[in-house]
Amino acid sequence: MGKIKSIFLDMDETLCGTSTAEVSAKAAFASWLKRQHPSLDEKLFVERYIDGVYKRLNHELPSLAELLPNEGLFRVHLVKALMAEQGINICLEEASGAQSYFDQARMAAFEFFPGVKELLIELRDKYKLVVITNGPAFSQHPKLAKVSMKEYVDHIIVGGDEPEEKPCASIFEKALALVDASPSEVIHIGDSLTSDIGGANQMGIESVWIAPNGTEHGTAIVPTHRLESILDLHKVLS
Repeated sequence: MGKIKSIFLDMDETLCGTSTAEVSAKAAFASWLKRQHPSLDEKLFVERYIDGVYKRLNHELPSLAELLPNEGLFRVHLVKALMAEQGINICLEEASGAQSYFDQARMAAFEFFPGVKELLIELRDKYKLVVITNGPAFSQHPKLAKVSMKEYVDHIIVGGDEPEEKPCASIFEKALALVDASPSEVIHIGDSLTSDIGGANQMGIESVWIAPNGTEHGTAIVPTHRLESILDLHKVLS
Protein backbone atom coordinates (compact mmCIF):
# COMPACT_ATOMS: atom_id res chain seq x y z
CA MET A 1 0.00 0.00 0.00
CA GLY A 2 1.31 3.42 -0.97
CA LYS A 3 0.84 6.70 0.86
CA ILE A 4 -2.84 6.96 1.80
CA LYS A 5 -4.34 10.46 2.10
CA SER A 6 -7.99 9.60 2.51
CA ILE A 7 -10.36 6.82 3.54
CA PHE A 8 -13.76 6.44 1.91
CA LEU A 9 -16.39 4.77 4.07
CA ASP A 10 -19.78 3.21 3.50
CA MET A 11 -22.27 3.82 6.34
CA ASP A 12 -24.92 1.09 6.53
CA GLU A 13 -23.55 -2.19 7.92
CA THR A 14 -20.02 -0.78 7.77
CA LEU A 15 -20.09 1.98 10.37
CA CYS A 16 -23.64 1.56 11.69
CA GLY A 17 -25.89 -1.35 12.57
CA THR A 18 -28.67 -0.66 10.10
CA SER A 19 -30.07 -4.20 10.05
CA THR A 20 -30.14 -4.33 13.86
CA ALA A 21 -32.11 -1.08 13.96
CA GLU A 22 -34.45 -2.41 11.29
CA VAL A 23 -35.16 -5.63 13.22
CA SER A 24 -35.99 -3.59 16.31
CA ALA A 25 -38.20 -1.22 14.34
CA LYS A 26 -40.05 -4.06 12.60
CA ALA A 27 -40.96 -5.66 15.93
CA ALA A 28 -42.15 -2.36 17.40
CA PHE A 29 -44.07 -1.49 14.21
CA ALA A 30 -45.81 -4.88 14.12
CA SER A 31 -46.96 -4.54 17.73
CA TRP A 32 -48.20 -0.99 17.14
CA LEU A 33 -50.09 -1.96 13.98
CA LYS A 34 -51.78 -4.89 15.71
CA ARG A 35 -53.07 -2.56 18.39
CA GLN A 36 -54.47 -0.23 15.76
CA HIS A 37 -55.95 -2.99 13.59
CA PRO A 38 -56.52 -6.27 15.48
CA SER A 39 -57.58 -8.14 12.32
CA LEU A 40 -54.30 -7.33 10.55
CA ASP A 41 -51.73 -10.03 9.84
CA GLU A 42 -49.05 -7.70 11.14
CA LYS A 43 -46.06 -9.93 10.38
CA LEU A 44 -47.07 -10.29 6.74
CA PHE A 45 -47.72 -6.57 6.48
CA VAL A 46 -44.34 -5.60 7.93
CA GLU A 47 -42.42 -8.05 5.73
CA ARG A 48 -44.15 -6.73 2.63
CA TYR A 49 -43.64 -3.16 3.79
CA ILE A 50 -39.88 -3.74 4.06
CA ASP A 51 -39.88 -5.39 0.64
CA GLY A 52 -41.67 -2.32 -0.70
CA VAL A 53 -39.22 0.09 0.93
CA TYR A 54 -36.38 -1.76 -0.79
CA LYS A 55 -38.29 -1.57 -4.09
CA ARG A 56 -38.79 -5.33 -4.30
CA LEU A 57 -42.54 -4.91 -4.91
CA ASN A 58 -42.32 -2.47 -7.80
CA HIS A 59 -43.46 -5.13 -10.26
CA GLU A 60 -46.48 -5.94 -8.06
CA LEU A 61 -47.48 -2.34 -7.36
CA PRO A 62 -46.80 -0.47 -10.62
CA SER A 63 -49.31 2.23 -9.67
CA LEU A 64 -46.84 3.47 -7.06
CA ALA A 65 -43.98 3.78 -9.55
CA GLU A 66 -44.81 7.39 -10.46
CA LEU A 67 -44.31 8.33 -6.78
CA LEU A 68 -40.75 6.99 -6.62
CA PRO A 69 -39.11 10.42 -7.04
CA ASN A 70 -40.78 11.43 -3.73
CA GLU A 71 -39.66 8.75 -1.29
CA GLY A 72 -41.78 10.00 1.60
CA LEU A 73 -44.98 10.07 -0.45
CA PHE A 74 -44.12 6.70 -1.97
CA ARG A 75 -43.85 5.08 1.46
CA VAL A 76 -47.12 6.58 2.69
CA HIS A 77 -48.97 5.22 -0.34
CA LEU A 78 -47.16 1.91 0.12
CA VAL A 79 -48.61 1.63 3.63
CA LYS A 80 -52.09 2.43 2.32
CA ALA A 81 -51.80 -0.13 -0.51
CA LEU A 82 -50.54 -2.91 1.74
CA MET A 83 -53.32 -2.27 4.23
CA ALA A 84 -55.83 -2.52 1.38
CA GLU A 85 -54.38 -5.91 0.45
CA GLN A 86 -55.76 -7.17 3.75
CA GLY A 87 -59.10 -5.44 3.32
CA ILE A 88 -58.28 -2.53 5.62
CA ASN A 89 -58.90 0.88 4.09
CA ILE A 90 -57.14 3.80 5.73
CA CYS A 91 -56.78 7.45 4.76
CA LEU A 92 -53.48 9.02 3.77
CA GLU A 93 -53.25 10.79 7.12
CA GLU A 94 -53.39 7.47 8.99
CA ALA A 95 -50.92 5.94 6.55
CA SER A 96 -48.58 8.87 7.15
CA GLY A 97 -48.84 8.31 10.89
CA ALA A 98 -47.93 4.65 10.48
CA GLN A 99 -44.99 5.54 8.27
CA SER A 100 -43.77 8.08 10.83
CA TYR A 101 -44.02 5.51 13.61
CA PHE A 102 -41.73 3.12 11.73
CA ASP A 103 -39.23 5.86 10.94
CA GLN A 104 -39.09 6.99 14.56
CA ALA A 105 -38.69 3.41 15.82
CA ARG A 106 -35.83 2.78 13.43
CA MET A 107 -34.09 6.04 14.25
CA ALA A 108 -34.34 5.30 17.97
CA ALA A 109 -32.38 2.08 17.44
CA PHE A 110 -29.92 3.36 14.81
CA GLU A 111 -26.35 3.78 16.09
CA PHE A 112 -22.69 3.29 15.31
CA PHE A 113 -21.31 -0.18 15.89
CA PRO A 114 -19.47 -0.26 19.25
CA GLY A 115 -16.01 1.28 18.97
CA VAL A 116 -16.60 3.00 15.62
CA LYS A 117 -16.79 6.56 16.96
CA GLU A 118 -13.45 6.10 18.68
CA LEU A 119 -11.98 4.60 15.51
CA LEU A 120 -13.15 7.54 13.38
CA ILE A 121 -11.64 10.02 15.82
CA GLU A 122 -8.34 8.15 15.64
CA LEU A 123 -8.36 7.86 11.84
CA ARG A 124 -9.21 11.51 11.31
CA ASP A 125 -5.91 12.53 12.89
CA LYS A 126 -4.12 10.94 9.92
CA TYR A 127 -6.59 10.81 7.02
CA LYS A 128 -9.37 12.77 5.37
CA LEU A 129 -12.55 10.75 5.90
CA VAL A 130 -15.39 10.66 3.38
CA VAL A 131 -18.65 8.80 3.94
CA ILE A 132 -20.28 7.66 0.69
CA THR A 133 -23.69 6.17 1.35
CA ASN A 134 -26.27 4.92 -1.13
CA GLY A 135 -29.96 5.39 -0.52
CA PRO A 136 -32.63 8.08 -0.75
CA ALA A 137 -32.05 11.41 0.96
CA PHE A 138 -35.38 10.80 2.76
CA SER A 139 -33.84 8.00 4.84
CA GLN A 140 -30.10 8.65 4.76
CA HIS A 141 -29.99 12.22 6.07
CA PRO A 142 -31.94 11.38 9.27
CA LYS A 143 -29.60 8.46 9.91
CA LEU A 144 -26.55 10.65 9.42
CA ALA A 145 -28.02 13.21 11.81
CA LYS A 146 -28.88 10.56 14.40
CA VAL A 147 -25.23 9.60 14.81
CA SER A 148 -23.91 13.17 14.27
CA MET A 149 -21.79 11.83 11.41
CA LYS A 150 -20.55 15.28 10.36
CA GLU A 151 -18.72 15.55 13.67
CA TYR A 152 -16.57 12.52 12.86
CA VAL A 153 -15.78 12.81 9.14
CA ASP A 154 -14.67 15.51 6.72
CA HIS A 155 -17.18 14.99 3.91
CA ILE A 156 -20.47 13.15 3.38
CA ILE A 157 -21.92 12.14 0.01
CA VAL A 158 -25.47 10.74 -0.12
CA GLY A 159 -26.24 8.77 -3.26
CA GLY A 160 -29.82 10.02 -3.33
CA ASP A 161 -28.53 13.58 -3.71
CA GLU A 162 -26.32 12.68 -6.66
CA PRO A 163 -26.98 11.87 -10.33
CA GLU A 164 -25.66 8.34 -9.72
CA GLU A 165 -24.95 6.07 -6.74
CA LYS A 166 -22.24 3.52 -6.03
CA PRO A 167 -20.86 1.65 -7.96
CA CYS A 168 -20.94 4.40 -10.60
CA ALA A 169 -17.66 6.19 -11.20
CA SER A 170 -19.10 9.69 -10.82
CA ILE A 171 -19.71 9.39 -7.08
CA PHE A 172 -16.16 8.17 -6.46
CA GLU A 173 -14.82 10.94 -8.70
CA LYS A 174 -16.65 13.49 -6.55
CA ALA A 175 -15.10 12.02 -3.41
CA LEU A 176 -11.62 12.11 -4.96
CA ALA A 177 -12.10 15.75 -5.91
CA LEU A 178 -13.23 16.66 -2.40
CA VAL A 179 -9.99 15.37 -0.88
CA ASP A 180 -7.76 16.27 -3.86
CA ALA A 181 -6.48 12.72 -4.16
CA SER A 182 -5.77 10.19 -6.87
CA PRO A 183 -7.22 6.64 -6.75
CA SER A 184 -3.88 5.28 -5.53
CA GLU A 185 -4.00 7.60 -2.52
CA VAL A 186 -7.30 6.34 -1.05
CA ILE A 187 -8.97 3.17 0.13
CA HIS A 188 -12.69 2.44 0.15
CA ILE A 189 -14.38 0.36 2.84
CA GLY A 190 -17.84 -1.17 2.62
CA ASP A 191 -20.01 -4.24 3.04
CA SER A 192 -21.49 -4.47 -0.48
CA LEU A 193 -19.43 -6.37 -3.03
CA THR A 194 -21.42 -4.86 -5.90
CA SER A 195 -21.70 -1.24 -4.78
CA ASP A 196 -18.62 -0.73 -2.63
CA ILE A 197 -16.01 -3.20 -3.78
CA GLY A 198 -17.02 -3.29 -7.43
CA GLY A 199 -17.20 0.48 -7.56
CA ALA A 200 -13.80 0.95 -5.94
CA ASN A 201 -12.15 -1.74 -8.05
CA GLN A 202 -13.26 -0.18 -11.34
CA MET A 203 -11.72 3.12 -10.21
CA GLY A 204 -8.39 1.53 -9.29
CA ILE A 205 -9.07 2.22 -5.60
CA GLU A 206 -7.88 -0.30 -3.03
CA SER A 207 -10.97 -1.96 -1.54
CA VAL A 208 -11.76 -3.39 1.88
CA TRP A 209 -14.79 -5.68 2.16
CA ILE A 210 -16.42 -5.79 5.58
CA ALA A 211 -17.79 -9.33 5.78
CA PRO A 212 -18.49 -11.05 9.10
CA ASN A 213 -17.24 -14.60 9.43
CA GLY A 214 -19.39 -16.95 7.37
CA THR A 215 -20.54 -14.34 4.84
CA GLU A 216 -20.78 -15.90 1.40
CA HIS A 217 -18.83 -14.23 -1.40
CA GLY A 218 -21.29 -15.04 -4.17
CA THR A 219 -19.88 -12.86 -6.97
CA ALA A 220 -16.85 -12.60 -9.22
CA ILE A 221 -15.91 -9.30 -7.59
CA VAL A 222 -12.74 -9.68 -5.54
CA PRO A 223 -11.83 -7.18 -2.80
CA THR A 224 -8.25 -6.18 -2.13
CA HIS A 225 -8.80 -7.01 1.55
CA ARG A 226 -11.50 -8.74 3.61
CA LEU A 227 -12.14 -7.92 7.27
CA GLU A 228 -14.78 -9.16 9.69
CA SER A 229 -15.18 -5.70 11.22
CA ILE A 230 -14.03 -2.20 10.45
CA LEU A 231 -12.42 -2.28 13.90
CA ASP A 232 -9.82 -4.59 12.30
CA LEU A 233 -8.76 -1.84 9.86
CA HIS A 234 -5.33 -1.56 11.50
CA LYS A 235 -4.48 -4.89 9.81
CA VAL A 236 -4.76 -3.14 6.45
CA LEU A 237 -3.26 0.22 7.34
CA SER A 238 -0.23 -1.05 9.25
